[in-house]
Amino acid sequence: MAVSSDLLRSAIARISSLPSIRMAPEALVEDVTLLAKVWPNEDDFAVAVASCCRALEQVASGKVTPDALVGSLDGWWSHHFQLRRAQGEKAVLRVVFRPREGYVEVKGFGHRFKPADIYHRIVLGSEIRL
Repeated sequence: MAVSSDLLRSAIARISSLPSIRMAPEALVEDVTLLAKVWPNEDDFAVAVASCCRALEQVASGKVTPDALVGSLDGWWSHHFQLRRAQGEKAVLRVVFRPREGYVEVKGFGHRFKPADIYHRIVLGSEIRL
């Protein structure tokens, strides 16, 4: 089952309305669409969106301990988090961001490896990303 267009639009609206988060609209649409590709079941997709929203809120409020990125993403940070918060659950999701005065600039978010390596995808798509 594929994720409906209405659910995709709802996810985009939900994430774009998060306070203190700024992200290129094209990157946001791409990242939400890729979440739907990784989790095509609507219930799983909804869990992924909720997890991403929670992680973005935590990033914006400074409640995470991120890893500094290097190379082409020097100056950016990565926060690793779980799809479902549970003992033993792998942290397969990522948010790539950098703090700014009064807000957090998000370069991208999504599954670490699916459908492609998030860091590689972000670097290659840098012309449309902040």
